Amino acid sequence: MSGYASNIVTGLLLFPLIAAVITLPYMVYQYRKVGSIPWLRTLIVYSFVFYMLVAYFMVILPLPEDRTAVVPYAAHPQLVPFNFVKLFLDNTTASLGNPSTWPGLVRDPNVYEALFNVLLLVPLGMYLRYYFRRTWWQTLIIGFCVTLFYETSQLTGLWGVYEHPYRLFDVDDLMLNTLGAMVGFWMMGPALRVLPDMRLVNEEAREDGVRASATRRGLSFFIDLAAAQIAAGVVVDVAEALGAQAAVESAGAGWGLAVQAVEFAALAVFFAVIPALSHGRTLGQRLLKLRIVRPDASPARWYQIAARYGLLFLLAWAPFALLLGVVDLDPSQAGETNALAAIAAQHQAGIIWAWLAFMATWAVTLVVRGVRSAVKKKPFVMLNGLMSNTRVMTEAGARLVRERRAVLDVAEVAALERRIAEDGTPLAELMERAGGAVADEVRAWVPDPAPVVVLAGSGNNGGDGWVVARKLAEAGYPVTLVAPDLAERLHAEPARSTAMEAFSDASVRNLPLSVLIAPDADVLADAVDKAEAVVDALLGTGFSGDEVREPYASWIRAANRRRFEGARGKGRGRHRKRTHERGEHERGRRALPPKVKSAPFAVSVDVPSGLAAQDGVAARPTFAADMTVTMLAFKPGLTVPAAARWTGAVKLAKLGVDVPALRGELHEGEAS
Repeated sequence: MSGYASNIVTGLLLFPLIAAVITLPYMVYQYRKVGSIPWLRTLIVYSFVFYMLVAYFMVILPLPEDRTAVVPYAAHPQLVPFNFVKLFLDNTTASLGNPSTWPGLVRDPNVYEALFNVLLLVPLGMYLRYYFRRTWWQTLIIGFCVTLFYETSQLTGLWGVYEHPYRLFDVDDLMLNTLGAMVGFWMMGPALRVLPDMRLVNEEAREDGVRASATRRGLSFFIDLAAAQIAAGVVVDVAEALGAQAAVESAGAGWGLAVQAVEFAALAVFFAVIPALSHGRTLGQRLLKLRIVRPDASPARWYQIAARYGLLFLLAWAPFALLLGVVDLDPSQAGETNALAAIAAQHQAGIIWAWLAFMATWAVTLVVRGVRSAVKKKPFVMLNGLMSNTRVMTEAGARLVRERRAVLDVAEVAALERRIAEDGTPLAELMERAGGAVADEVRAWVPDPAPVVVLAGSGNNGGDGWVVARKLAEAGYPVTLVAPDLAERLHAEPARSTAMEAFSDASVRNLPLSVLIAPDADVLADAVDKAEAVVDALLGTGFSGDEVREPYASWIRAANRRRFEGARGKGRGRHRKRTHERGEHERGRRALPPKVKSAPFAVSVDVPSGLAAQDGVAARPTFAADMTVTMLAFKPGLTVPAAARWTGAVKLAKLGVDVPALRGELHEGEAS
């Protein structure tokens, strides 16, 4: 038992070094893949590394005293399956009929070694199922390969490091370790119901990764700074090897000054020349998918980039240069220079304390701004960025800012759709693509098939909803589509033909798609209570007004109540009832109430129903979405700050259309 404990201690001592080595590559990988570093994923990754380290130490330690050591019992592999059972039966004094002998079982080496062999890979099976999302047969194969690697390490004397095997290759260990991996896999099954889904953790990280966090920007800066210092060091070493130091000193110049000039030149190359030549990206920013742009996300000019980093280094260097200048002042000589130097020399201690107070205040404000940026999801802007009129954005964030600026009025969107149809892409095809884009978002946020409710209106926005319902049903999601009338009674085209085709297709293929036509309140509430996602495809860009008509108003209220107050079976009572009746989430307020833990993922098609796409004015009621997937281009109402509480995150689905080119053609046609 002490041997197992010593192996764990060895892992604890070595793990900080391993963690330090993998941290930078891990951060770069995470920022490139998902855009941010979720704490839960990081905790699991580092715990997995620690577990694998300790597990391997359990297998290979203790090591022999020298390379030529011969361990007799390990010389010949044990290839007889279940040999440990035979050894146990031959040597045990325990009897199943005598309970007093049972405690001795756990002290039998054949028993506790077998148990430890099973336990060794139990965590591996849990990690494989939860974090890596492996199936049972993949876990079986991976568990077997891992234990085979362990046993082969022992058989080969740690892959040739030692001349002879020093631990026994045992086929029983192969079986028991593999069984342990499967036990871990099965144990994780019930836990999956309560643990956060790692796929959702990754999706949330991607949403957060649109913003250039202070940590991400700081990491890119230090990567560039380290690269510049390494490059300068290489140049200086090569110059010294070629005799440059002697030549500089013989010319009467100082070698130290020359080294500083090389370091300055390296900084200029990495922070000014390279980003100017690579469209606003330093090497570190390219690695982490960042970009230097103007506040409106348009490309920054070379002189703005140079000013940004020139000011940064100036502002970083000047306080320390000032401090060193004050410290180096000689009170006896300062008066001969000027009165200001004399005053500074006489009050050195006070100036140094004032400098420390200033730097501490600056550091605190920096931390506060960084925390505020992280909490409020706002950009972290530094003084040099303000002075140079530049910002550091993620590539995705800069693209989103440009898309939000390129808004199209509702009338322009209609004209654009007509032009697309004239160019050979029918509106039915656009509807198919739009529904597919929304269905993809639902699958991303509800990764495993679960009940979904689609609220479909009678217009073309409702046609998008029918496509969403069909595509989710094809993926195995049980879908309930709520519509005001039968598909054949819809009047808008191509919504009518699309709805009829989707309904017919679902019937022929026996897809899990059911349709509720104008259901009563209880039936609708039951469907929404069970849903893991609610899709709002009721009212499109053509809506405006102060009130939503029935039955859409009741449907929106049912979805919002589920979002803010939970399922009807939870928290019933007078207070709950009054809250329902008041419709408190409809009150005009700067922020909506927090949604309940069990709230389904809510997504709106093109624009939340009840929100005017043209001016962002919210009617009573308005659908509260976690995400809005808008088609072709942003509409003006989606960019209004007050609309954010209803829209959630806004995603643009371009539907395979070159909108800027077509928009330019439309404007040219209007001008002519």
